Amino acid sequence: MKDIAKKSNTMYLLEKYQLQAAKKFGQNFLIDLNTIKKIVETTHIDKQTCVIEIGPGIGALSEQLSYHAGHVLCYEIDTRLEAVLKESLGEFKNIEIIFQDFLTVPLKETVERLKQDYQNVCIVANLPYYITTDILEHILTSGAELSSIHAMVQKEVALKLTDPNYHSPLTFMIESVGDIHLDMMVSKNVFSPAPRVDSAIIGIHIDKTYNPLLTGILKQSFQQKRKTIYNNLKNIFHDQTKDVLQKCQIIEQKRPEELTIDDYLKLTQFL
Repeated sequence: MKDIAKKSNTMYLLEKYQLQAAKKFGQNFLIDLNTIKKIVETTHIDKQTCVIEIGPGIGALSEQLSYHAGHVLCYEIDTRLEAVLKESLGEFKNIEIIFQDFLTVPLKETVERLKQDYQNVCIVANLPYYITTDILEHILTSGAELSSIHAMVQKEVALKLTDPNYHSPLTFMIESVGDIHLDMMVSKNVFSPAPRVDSAIIGIHIDKTYNPLLTGILKQSFQQKRKTIYNNLKNIFHDQTKDVLQKCQIIEQKRPEELTIDDYLKLTQFL
């Protein structure tokens, strides 16, 4: 099927297979072809790129990605969509669909395999709001050699993640591997059913390898945000906490959000 994202085509497929968006998976189907084409433009993919798509739904974005990418590997958790995806995407030879929870995918090994055939591997996803952080952390901490991540998230989340004055474990994880920017806004009116809030596309360009020791440091540091970095890190460094902070030239009274990514990377050297 061509132009799956056209409202008439989307409604035809949903009615034919008696499908309704599953709230437990945070599903909302994009029904605006122009919006999808603009999203694909922000990815700057080419035929040397393999795209990993999380949650293809009925295949609207997958179709447009396939026109530009060498290969599109889709992970879909909702097995109800098996028949509809066979109809909507069956004719596209460079689209592969795996029915699996993306959070269980061994991403590093998967990307290593894909890079045997493709110069770049990137991730494109329309992320369910309730699991945005979990999925982004799963990607960032996997150690997979990705070139970029392009994700549709809740507008409010996108504005926070791209605000240089906002700091959280996730923003520090992103900063440790590359840079993030806001690519475009997406109106709630281009979805069916329409969500309550608008969305936005964020792009994360990756040029550094993730330090796995960073995860534990960040999680412990932000466990109680109102406490000082000294009090939060005592569970890791115990009696040596004061000495470690001094060696890293970090003021013990600082809050976790007041540190820099360089500070946190210095701390990992003492684990």
